[in-house]
Amino acid sequence: MAGGVGDTQVQGQVIVSTENLAPIPRAARTINEVLLMESRYPDLDNIVSQGQSAEYDIQLGTAWSPFKKTHNHHIPDAIFEQYNQAQCHTMMGLFAELGQAWMTVDNRLYLWEYVSGGQFQGFESQPNTITSVRLLKPRPDVFNEQINYVLVIGTSVEMFLIGIGATPNARNACDVVMYDTKMSINIKGLDISVIEGADNGRIFFGGRSDNEVYEFTYKGEEGWFQGRCGKVCHTSQGLTSFAPKIPIPFLTKPQDAEYVVQMVVDNSRSLLYTLSSRSNIRAFLMKQDNTLVPRITHTWAQIRSNVGVMVGESKLIQHTTTIVSISPVPSEVARRTHLVATTSTGCRLYMSAVSSDYGYDSANSMQVVHIRFPPMPPATMTLGREIAINLSPALTPTRKAKIFPPGYFFCLVDSPDRDGDSLFISAPDSAKMSLLAEQGHNRLQLYENGTYLGLESRAEAIEVVSPPFVGGNETCVQFDTPPAEIAILTNSGVQIVKKRRLIEIFAAAIRYGAHGAEAEVRKFFDTYGRAEGCVTALAVACGVDTEVPEHRGGRITDREVVDLARKFFIDFGGKPRAENIYDASTLPSLDSVKLSGRHDGIALYITRIIRSIWKSPIITETRKPGGVSHSSTVSPAKLLAIQEQLQGLAKFLEDNRSFIDGLSGSESLLRVGSRVEEVAQQAEHRALHSLVQLIAAMIEGISFVSVLFDNQVDDIIMSLQEPQKSQVKKMTYEDLFTSAAGNALAKELVTVIVNKNIAAGMDVDTIAEALRRRCGSFCSADDVIIFKAVEQLRKAANEGDPDLKQRMLRESLRLFEQTASSLTMDNLKETVLEFQALGFYQGAVELPLVAAKEFDRGNLALNYINDGAQENDPRAASYKRRQECYQLVFHALDAVDSASTKAPETVDGHLSGPARTRNQTWDLVYTSDDEVFHHDLYDWLFSRGQGGQLLEIDSPFALDYLKRRSLESLGHAELLWQYHARREDYYGAANVLYRLARGDFNLTLEQRLEFLSRARGFCSSAGPAGARQRMTDLSHSIQEELDVAVIQDEVLKRIREDERISEAKKTSLISELDTELITLSDLYNRYAEPYEYMDICLAIFQSADYRGPLEIRKCWETLISQIHEKTVREGQIQPFEAVADTIRRLGHRFSLSEYIFPPTELVPLLEVYALEKQRDIGPPTWVVDSLLDAGVSPEVLLRILDDIFWRNDVPFQHNARKRLVRDAVFVSEKWFSASLKGGRSFAGSNIAGAGFKPDVVVAMLDAYVKSGVELGTERQRLDRLVNEIRRRYP
Repeated sequence: MAGGVGDTQVQGQVIVSTENLAPIPRAARTINEVLLMESRYPDLDNIVSQGQSAEYDIQLGTAWSPFKKTHNHHIPDAIFEQYNQAQCHTMMGLFAELGQAWMTVDNRLYLWEYVSGGQFQGFESQPNTITSVRLLKPRPDVFNEQINYVLVIGTSVEMFLIGIGATPNARNACDVVMYDTKMSINIKGLDISVIEGADNGRIFFGGRSDNEVYEFTYKGEEGWFQGRCGKVCHTSQGLTSFAPKIPIPFLTKPQDAEYVVQMVVDNSRSLLYTLSSRSNIRAFLMKQDNTLVPRITHTWAQIRSNVGVMVGESKLIQHTTTIVSISPVPSEVARRTHLVATTSTGCRLYMSAVSSDYGYDSANSMQVVHIRFPPMPPATMTLGREIAINLSPALTPTRKAKIFPPGYFFCLVDSPDRDGDSLFISAPDSAKMSLLAEQGHNRLQLYENGTYLGLESRAEAIEVVSPPFVGGNETCVQFDTPPAEIAILTNSGVQIVKKRRLIEIFAAAIRYGAHGAEAEVRKFFDTYGRAEGCVTALAVACGVDTEVPEHRGGRITDREVVDLARKFFIDFGGKPRAENIYDASTLPSLDSVKLSGRHDGIALYITRIIRSIWKSPIITETRKPGGVSHSSTVSPAKLLAIQEQLQGLAKFLEDNRSFIDGLSGSESLLRVGSRVEEVAQQAEHRALHSLVQLIAAMIEGISFVSVLFDNQVDDIIMSLQEPQKSQVKKMTYEDLFTSAAGNALAKELVTVIVNKNIAAGMDVDTIAEALRRRCGSFCSADDVIIFKAVEQLRKAANEGDPDLKQRMLRESLRLFEQTASSLTMDNLKETVLEFQALGFYQGAVELPLVAAKEFDRGNLALNYINDGAQENDPRAASYKRRQECYQLVFHALDAVDSASTKAPETVDGHLSGPARTRNQTWDLVYTSDDEVFHHDLYDWLFSRGQGGQLLEIDSPFALDYLKRRSLESLGHAELLWQYHARREDYYGAANVLYRLARGDFNLTLEQRLEFLSRARGFCSSAGPAGARQRMTDLSHSIQEELDVAVIQDEVLKRIREDERISEAKKTSLISELDTELITLSDLYNRYAEPYEYMDICLAIFQSADYRGPLEIRKCWETLISQIHEKTVREGQIQPFEAVADTIRRLGHRFSLSEYIFPPTELVPLLEVYALEKQRDIGPPTWVVDSLLDAGVSPEVLLRILDDIFWRNDVPFQHNARKRLVRDAVFVSEKWFSASLKGGRSFAGSNIAGAGFKPDVVVAMLDAYVKSGVELGTERQRLDRLVNEIRRRYP
């Protein structure tokens, strides 16, 4: 058995880690592993595979004998007196389930208790010779509740039923009352000798007159055409199945007639088997409709043929050999092996009704799958000689045989040379086969322990007194169920044979072993393995051996046996070891350590003690006409027996703590030789410590169950809430012993018990002391304080004096706070509701806050929140529990607010009582130092639409809360910047707004622009001296984002108005532009440039500080072309007007960037446009006039015009150059006029006169005159201007 379970690979097996398990859950896992291991005991099909076997361990001495004769009860003299009066026919038998033996003397039946030899009673009221007697289970709903058996009596004329009322008594038997049922059938001529019954009450019978199968049918009431009982023959058709049987001796001689000699029923498979006088076997299927369907007939010749094919010729299986008995194999023992037939030579033939797992409805044959030959004769064994396994005459001739689950074989051998029968008994060695299966042996075989018993009389019947374990692995129940006892009735009395358990064999080997105690124990360990050896030694050391020792001089005493068992448990238990460790530098994990045999033995012992109750529910619910009742699923006597064994084990471990490595603590670590051994010892200590704690928990758990059922359990359960009622009904002992939920539920039940006793007038201290004495872990010191707090609360509810009532409530609160960590959530809720109902709102708030801290002393919830509250974080459980407490606080706040609204706010100018209570309660909330609570409180306020209250709360936790929540909630983020602004932290407010505008929240572009604008405004506000630089830097970043956002807004508006774009595409583009901020690059490449928004492209160039002249000139060319085409198309204004307006508007917008609004490019571009596209349209000087309005200086314009004039490029050649002169004269006039105003701009013009250069202007104009270009009327304007300039600037 592996020690502990981990995530490591140990010999190819993946082990699940137990590192995070508490001691009791870790021990519980060990118990479940042991239960699983023992449930894997191989079934009979895997043990008796096809072939032959004869492996017996025959014990000729008493120490290792698997069976022991314990009692011999003599037949009373009164029975012998009746026997001596017999005239023609007597029979004897056992009703072992009643503790009764019986005898028939002609027509009379007598019963007596064979244990006491008394309680003699007879049945003599019928005149016919009795031929057969059988005690069976009755059909349900036919007889009243007093009748729990039916006695079927067959006579030479009729068969009738006697009702049996059996009541257990103190003599290990039953008091028997007989009832006349008035049920009988005519069986004249059948010579009934065999009666058998099924668990459902059906009765079958047969006789020596034929080979038919009959059924005795009976029911509670008569029908129209049928009486209460009748006879049916299932193997014949027509009238013969109902008519009386009349023997015809001249047709059939009695010695030649085949008849039924035995019937057996397999209730697990609903099969009836019959054995005939010719050793032929038949199988019938018992159907639900009360029919019996023949399925298989297998003759002795076919059986011999099966055996011959399988094992060859054997002298033990000849045509003269007969089958003396058949025994069914329950489905719990085997799936494919269904029947065992025992021959007159003592061979057991294991037979299968079907060759596969198909249903019996389709089965039509049978075959022998295994033959078990007899053991060697005792004389041969004594002499040491061997003979072939298929030749042993040890069990020849077998007169009678019987097999009981899980495989006890009782074989009566006729011994003509001595008085009485010889009895051979064998039983499967389940411990040995379990060890071999656990070790992984692929091919198992049947190992049996056997012994010979001399009966010194002739046996008449063999019956089981206390049923054995049917499951197969008998070893696992040796501490949980009494050993099986078998009664053997002989002509001299009843002999009781007991199946000996391993603990009794172990103790006997120490007492009487032929080779000394140590050698015998070492043999035991070698045979059954270290774990089984340790658990057996431990049980004996704990005093479990109940076998009365034989009186032999010079043998070991009981005290010595216990001491030696203790010694062998400690000495032979081995050491824990780390497997597969090849590198000294590599340390094994604790879970990969193979623990010692002592640990495995303790785990096995605990498991076998509690196996029957581990998965069992504690409470059984029974529905009755008057309602529902609850009772203990396990009897109090059994619980007490289990508890006593656990207490004995606990005492043994405590007394021997210093001698057992792993329990002795650090002392055992001083004896290790390496670090690997130290780790192994640590694993051993951890595992043993867990088991010790589990033992203590189970002892107290059983005490609690006893306390529970000592009270009115029905009332207790009815006092629970509905979910708890369901949980209590489903709770198993495993849940109670090992789970936190089970422990909490038990404490809740204790609370109900205490409350009911308090209500009945008992004192709390008296009740608590009684509970702590019996089950202290379920009633701790904290629980006692809680009970006192509840008592104060109850008294306050009934107190009329307000001051005294308040003192009681305060005292109750103090006591509850003192034990807040021990309160369950249900207790806490109930208490808070009680406080509210009594108007004690401060207590209803204060107690949950204290409890929340106590439930999470390590403040894991706060760390969980601060670390992002990840979904699979184990600390989430601590936070969730705190939240449950806070919900109670919020409920109380709702209640106090509601109560205050029902009363006036003030009375006589002072706050009313409810208003004062409300304020005091809210003050408790706001002044709490629980940061996690404030986090949930603010969430609660926000969810109720009261988030604005956070702006008024002066708590150190409010800002941290808003900062945390603002990362995921827009509403909280808006509250955060308002919180900063309210406290004049403008930098903080601007920073939040800036983050909001750039964040991932679902905002429109308009909202983002608003946030950026507000942020810029806050950066412009006054701030602390130390924050000024930070505010400036932030303002710069905000302005950059704002510039881009403004451009994005322009793109968005332009797309909304763009009729060229389809509606679907437009919707998609708007969705992209109106949700998040987009970079300049994306705005240009994805929107402005593809859709030819040239003015926006220019704005993007300006914002990006892009200075590529070719791209910029191309943008202006395209822009002017677009404006011209659009204006021409619309026909509302002249194109030049639209171009001039655009120049003016963009000139002002781009005035700070000579690269985006380059006059050197624009002047030639516009002049060419005016000449080619707008000639003689509009004012002749509209180009320079619009450029002057756009902010281009006269000096720059004149220089560019002059440059164009003298380049003489197309189209400004010849007379076209006059247009340039006209524009130059116009600009010069404007400049000169502005200079006369004293350097100020004159009305309606953006031209500043400052810096006028008369010499430059005059020289330029004179050059135009001398250029030879025909100026026409422009010459007069030019001369007039030159003269005026010279006059003003001589």
